[in-house]
Amino acid sequence: MLTKLHQLRNTINKRLVQSPFVVTCFLKSRRLYSNVDDFVKKMCGKKPVLYLLEYHVTEHCNMNCKSCFHFSNLVKDVEFGDFQQYTHDLKRLATLFSNIKNIHLMGGEPLLNSDLPQFIHATKRAFPKTTIHILTNGILIPKMSEDLIAAIGACDVQMRVSIYKPMIKKREEVIRFLTKHRIKHWVSDPYLHFAKYLNPKGNSNPKKAISGCPASRCTFLNNGQIARCALPFNIKYFNQHFEKSINMEKDRIDLHDKALDGFRLKKQLLKPLGACRYCKKVQWIPWEQSKKRDRSDVALDDFYSNI
Repeated sequence: MLTKLHQLRNTINKRLVQSPFVVTCFLKSRRLYSNVDDFVKKMCGKKPVLYLLEYHVTEHCNMNCKSCFHFSNLVKDVEFGDFQQYTHDLKRLATLFSNIKNIHLMGGEPLLNSDLPQFIHATKRAFPKTTIHILTNGILIPKMSEDLIAAIGACDVQMRVSIYKPMIKKREEVIRFLTKHRIKHWVSDPYLHFAKYLNPKGNSNPKKAISGCPASRCTFLNNGQIARCALPFNIKYFNQHFEKSINMEKDRIDLHDKALDGFRLKKQLLKPLGACRYCKKVQWIPWEQSKKRDRSDVALDDFYSNI
């Protein structure tokens, strides 16, 4: 009965995420609110507010899902975020925005980074009013250090746990641990499907592609640069693994460009990317895990949408 309920919820969520109408309505309503809010703040001489910022504290992952949206399963070496660069970028963001409502510390698997407490404290110092979310697959939650638990509590961090097949039986254990340590959390129902979305021809209409894209509302920070989503940065892992040469450097905005202010940056982040030419309608496929260390069991078809 529970399995059927989880499948029903997943089906509903998938249809909402892949519905161009729902996504477009959401984006238009948020843009309208943002435009009105920006107008009022500009008239009052205040800085704008950014809704969401995502940052990879870890690039690699211990789950290695095929069709990983951020290509974390293709990262061959241990790669962590540069803490000094991150704090430098946060200071710059604080000059551009009065607040960032939500900041996602993610990956890859963020709990693989032993310096995660430092990233949490630095984030809260830069933006005291932000809500920090840690996005994790939950494998390492029962092994979280006391320093990490303390940082999560002190900074009022929320844990967002995505449950995949290997963790279904441990879901309740994860919930008990988080509850015991009084950590705010959201734990998903099991994800039985994954999405693939790449268009190998690179000939999609950017405006149409963005209307049905579940990542079109994810502002992504990476080493002094920022973009509407993670694709312009993480495509390098796809290129390296499959020996491709897809170039998306023009879609990255120099965060430290002195000509930028918060309003101008937000306007740029609303525009469709050139990278959107490589995205098409999401195709849902059964969730699978890459089992070979060299990822030789991962194929181009695991990322190319056939819809």
